[in-house]
Amino acid sequence: MSEPGRYFKASMDSRLRSLTWIFSAVVVGASLAAALPMTAMKASCPDACSAAAVNFGGWAILTLAAALLWSCWALAPKGFIAEPGRVTVDRPIMPVKIVLRPGTIVEAAGAGLFDGSLRTMGNGGLFGYYGNFWKKEIGNYLLYATRSDRLVLIDNGKKYFLTPDEPELFIEEVRRRLPGA
Repeated sequence: MSEPGRYFKASMDSRLRSLTWIFSAVVVGASLAAALPMTAMKASCPDACSAAAVNFGGWAILTLAAALLWSCWALAPKGFIAEPGRVTVDRPIMPVKIVLRPGTIVEAAGAGLFDGSLRTMGNGGLFGYYGNFWKKEIGNYLLYATRSDRLVLIDNGKKYFLTPDEPELFIEEVRRRLPGA
């Protein structure tokens, strides 16, 4: 029987909470500003078909905004599970499995990862920072973070940066679960 995984929570820092509230308010406000006039216009449409199309357009905008917010929340890291031979990024949908190979590097990362990083595919501040990023000094890397400090690097041939609430304990636990450890 294999050893159970140990869960490490990933809490949002105050900066990410602020960004999330601001971005969410902008998305909701902009979608309402676009959708409400459209639904109000249906009364001035000359025929039922045009009124239905205008009403559908307003609801489509609101639905897309809700889908955007939900998907950003659902793909954001909520925590990390250290298991024998792997680390799992806990997310409501599509958890990420990071394989721990012999020789995998697990260490605290220095501050300033976000400075000069370019997001190549991902999210940079709505419920989390996650996806593919690039930085001149590092190259390509994958980020699953809920804060901009206390980063942990896992390098198994690919570079992953994670932000568990207890980075020292997380590093110790992941190292203990490396193959051959």
